[in-house]
Amino acid sequence: MNRREISAGEAQQRGGEKDKDRRDKISMRRIRPATKTCDWDADPTGLPSGMYQFNKRTDLPVYINNDGIDVATNEILEYTVLYFTAHSGFSFNEKEVANLALWLKRGGSLCLDDCYLRGSTFGESVRPEVARVIPGSEPAMLFKEDPRVADAFRMLYPTAWPGDEPSFENRPWQYYMLDERPAVLFSPNDDGCAWEYSTPPTASNPLGEPIGHGGDNRQREVVFQWLTNVLLFMYTH
Repeated sequence: MNRREISAGEAQQRGGEKDKDRRDKISMRRIRPATKTCDWDADPTGLPSGMYQFNKRTDLPVYINNDGIDVATNEILEYTVLYFTAHSGFSFNEKEVANLALWLKRGGSLCLDDCYLRGSTFGESVRPEVARVIPGSEPAMLFKEDPRVADAFRMLYPTAWPGDEPSFENRPWQYYMLDERPAVLFSPNDDGCAWEYSTPPTASNPLGEPIGHGGDNRQREVVFQWLTNVLLFMYTH
């Protein structure tokens, strides 16, 4: 059992963060909100691990930066996809709302992930805060019968959809429309915890050793397939 817990910094380096050139590369940056009580840096190895798995499954080049991004700055306009997870509730300030609204209007996609599987104040904040960024928006359940999101979980892998996967506890995702496209996706299932690992991937264990309630590797394989599908979906819709 050569188990060695690695730090978030090591995970980030392993993912290729040293390469600062992000041109023509798939990327997903974490949001660091101004809300001081929001634990936005939960699941610190999740995003580097998830992007590593995405690269291995698609051969598409990736850019990994695990630092939180300030959505009140114009830096968000340099990214196509942003990711936000936490256990605690949040409230965007007026500058964050305006910037996120502009970014979404320009084609950005936001992926939200409740970091507590059974619901949290983060999940409770999603609907009212998205409604501030996309006025009048209401969540829709992400079902395979819905033609607007019919490709979301079959871009590369023909997986069972969240809510239909029988091998572990999971619920359907939700989405919010803007300009005839699903601009905001919300997972209530703490996917980032399943991406996490405490040891680097090896030939004998290509997913690495999981952390927390991320499940065994069979379950994590499903979640990595969901990530691959939905990230391709956000980049192409």
